[in-house]
Amino acid sequence: MRRAGVAIGLALALAGCGPAPEIPAHPALWRVADGDTTIWLFGSIHALPPRVAWQTPAVAGAIAAADTLILEVPPADDGAARAQFLALAEQPGLPPLLERVAADDRGVLARGMAVAGQSPETLDGLKTWAAALTIGAGAGHIADADAANGVEAVLTRAFAGKAIGALESRDGQLRMFDRLPPESQRTLLIAAARDALSAAKGDAALLTAWTAGDAAGLAADVAPLRRDPAMGAALVTDRNARWASAIVRRLARPGRVFVAVGAGHLVGPESVVSMLQARGLKVERVE
Repeated sequence: MRRAGVAIGLALALAGCGPAPEIPAHPALWRVADGDTTIWLFGSIHALPPRVAWQTPAVAGAIAAADTLILEVPPADDGAARAQFLALAEQPGLPPLLERVAADDRGVLARGMAVAGQSPETLDGLKTWAAALTIGAGAGHIADADAANGVEAVLTRAFAGKAIGALESRDGQLRMFDRLPPESQRTLLIAAARDALSAAKGDAALLTAWTAGDAAGLAADVAPLRRDPAMGAALVTDRNARWASAIVRRLARPGRVFVAVGAGHLVGPESVVSMLQARGLKVERVE
């Protein structure tokens, strides 16, 4: 963990002093197998800064050996994904976003929107959960994180010409947020605003944990979601259970499958890995 933190600090210190050095990474990789099926489980980060060298020999070998890639949602171009998001996210006649939260939270929300580069006029027409996701996406760019550098984008290119599947649909993923109770959506919104205000520090901590393969650090990143029972169930625990069941079903068919999902879904209590182990499967960490 200390080695990863030093590498990240060095990269930031040298910004603007010529080409940035690569950030060495050793993210966690697990394997579950039976006689004729091997499934690798890789914890991803959806958006990364450039030049993070995460394809270790173990990870690169698994990618090369796999005949199928499975992601959380199917790949889509930015335009199509944005259109699908807006179709569910926009709703006429909503109260202004600042009026949807408690008076004590309005200052944090206003500052978070500003830091993320979002104006109230832009977000007022969005449902609360959608505004939260938009603030989160805007804040990601503060730390130079970009989905184009993210694990899923790199894997999609690497598996060109091979089978690519998904554990859930993009529409289904968005509807999980849309079904959250109003109070949970407000909690998500304020959390996104607070995260935006400390984006550089928070993203650095997440990246440090991920590059070091630090399971405890990654689990800590997901922990705030679990504090809201409805949000923790909908966005983490219930999804993990569905994904674990899908992996068990996939083991019944021969093949070599590389599964990449958000890193927080594979660590800690009630993770996909722990749920598979609870079913009696041997899940071996190989990186």
